[in-house]
Amino acid sequence: MSRLFTFLLFVLSASASFSQVDCAGVDNGSALVDDCGDCLQAYLYNYVTHAVTFIDVVVDVEAGPNEMIVLADSPSNAYWNASCTSVLGCTDTTACNFNYQATEDDGTCGSVDDCGECHIPYCYNMTTHEVSFVSLADCSEVWISGTGGGMSNLDNAYSPVWNASCTDCAGVVNGSALVDDCEDCLQAYLYNYVTHAVTYIDVVADAVAGDNEMIVLADSPGNAYWNASCTSVLGCTDTTACNFNYQATEDDGTCGSVDDCGECHIPYCYNMTTHEVSFVSLADCSEVWISGTGGGMSNLDNAYSPVWNVSCSLEGCTYSNACNYSAIANLDNGSCEWLSCVIEGCVYEDAENFHPEATQDDGSCIFSESSCPADLNQDGTVATSDLLLFLADFGTYCE
Repeated sequence: MSRLFTFLLFVLSASASFSQVDCAGVDNGSALVDDCGDCLQAYLYNYVTHAVTFIDVVVDVEAGPNEMIVLADSPSNAYWNASCTSVLGCTDTTACNFNYQATEDDGTCGSVDDCGECHIPYCYNMTTHEVSFVSLADCSEVWISGTGGGMSNLDNAYSPVWNASCTDCAGVVNGSALVDDCEDCLQAYLYNYVTHAVTYIDVVADAVAGDNEMIVLADSPGNAYWNASCTSVLGCTDTTACNFNYQATEDDGTCGSVDDCGECHIPYCYNMTTHEVSFVSLADCSEVWISGTGGGMSNLDNAYSPVWNVSCSLEGCTYSNACNYSAIANLDNGSCEWLSCVIEGCVYEDAENFHPEATQDDGSCIFSESSCPADLNQDGTVATSDLLLFLADFGTYCE
């Protein structure tokens, strides 16, 4: 009885210490040989990223989120018996387009750009610029693959697609511009709701709204530009004008100008006969269009304007005959003077020494001998002034 007991203990002890090595050389491993004679391991398969992680011992592994354990001989294992018939594809498990069903690599393993986009190698015809997504073996032209910045790499400088998905329609990397339904590329902008000024933004994440400002995204319901070009909105489109209309899509010529008092004046249509003023667009004006500055008769700041600079006190000389007359002054400050511009000289045109620029006669006129001796003051006529001169000297004894 003791001998039988001892034998049973030996058998149980030997069984406990016995381990089986699988075809991959792993103790108690899960690898099996398929009908094609290939040794295949079980693996963890991530059904979101399609990543494959091979397993040595199934009982030692737990599947994580989005993962499942695929046994070597499972019907869902695409590798099982796959080598008996070739399946072309990318066999690099680190590639962005890894094909877990592929049994033979065909050179099509892709690369990820800075935007996170997966780009697949292709065959490029340098004459026709045609691109063909085939295997490396089937390409008879230039094979474009991998990275490195070379002409035969996916990230070459002339690629129209590499990093293209992270450049917005305005050409700004990681920009915030979007294309609306009118196929216009529109940027986000800072809007000042006091001055109505608009400052366009390349990257919203880098922008900070200041006082009285708000950030308006390209496709925001509050963005008047979004889909605006599909229907025309007339107004002033000059962002520097005092009456800039951020909702306008077509300029109508009504951009205003600021006077010296800081007042915004809007262009208008002026009827020179009735003196009627109409605030319409340039296209709708059939009379004289008054706009801009420059002091001309067709400018907002013309000398006859009853509104330019009237809202503030602009001191100066308001007498038009003064030497220092100020055309923009609306409040006389007593500074008028008439001497600095006076030019003395002979103002009589028939005098021998007539001074054409003289503004005040200085009694220096010289006249040639007259056929009219009674013209004592030689002004060309015999008048009361000559009689008065005669009477003044009447009775005077001449030496």
